[in-house]
Amino acid sequence: MRKSAFGKQKSLGKGFYIALAISVVAVGTVAYLTISRLNSSLNQEPNPQAQLQNGTDWSVPELEDVAKSQPGVPLESSAPEESDTGSSSESAATMEQSTSSEESTPPAANTNGAYIMPLSGEIMNPYSNGELVKSKTLGEWRTHDGVDIKAAEGTPVKSCFDGTVTNVTNDGKWGIMVEIEYPSCTTYFCGLADTVKVKKGQEVKLGDVIGEVGNTSLVENADEFHLHLAMKKDNKWIDPMSIITQN
Repeated sequence: MRKSAFGKQKSLGKGFYIALAISVVAVGTVAYLTISRLNSSLNQEPNPQAQLQNGTDWSVPELEDVAKSQPGVPLESSAPEESDTGSSSESAATMEQSTSSEESTPPAANTNGAYIMPLSGEIMNPYSNGELVKSKTLGEWRTHDGVDIKAAEGTPVKSCFDGTVTNVTNDGKWGIMVEIEYPSCTTYFCGLADTVKVKKGQEVKLGDVIGEVGNTSLVENADEFHLHLAMKKDNKWIDPMSIITQN
């Protein structure tokens, strides 16, 4: 009985090891096949048709096309335009030169004491220096206490010197009149148009426009258009041309 049991036990042991060996071989075979398939999948190149199945065109433009202007995208320049740089440099130079010129050239000052003519024109009727002359308008003999300077209507009338406007009035005889106090005399600009440019109390400089030639003087309106210019010094009439030394 013992021998039979031992023999049976021995027979079962061989079968167990044979089954185990077969299982190991099977597992190894499955593992090898799995690894082989994985390597084959990794080494296989992708299929372009599979990547473009959605129908979208992913083509990349050539380098030539990239350099061209694309719709909606401005073409950038790799360097600034020379004309812009040159223009900026010229503008800066001009501004610098202008500033330098202004700093080096102070405003002109009236330091020579010369009175100027209020306008350019022929002396129609000179200062009579107390002598009687016949008035063309009034038809009577009287003194002419100023000078009549011929000029077209609307000609600008300028200040003879630096001074202060002491009166602007519409005189019953001499029409629209501007009175200016200068250092050497009081000056009367008579027969002006109604476009007076100054007002009482205003400071004026030599050459400033104070008005325009008109024909508002009732005592001289028969004459051609002119400016009647008269001056007083120490409350006495003087010849304006004795003060005016610069045309």
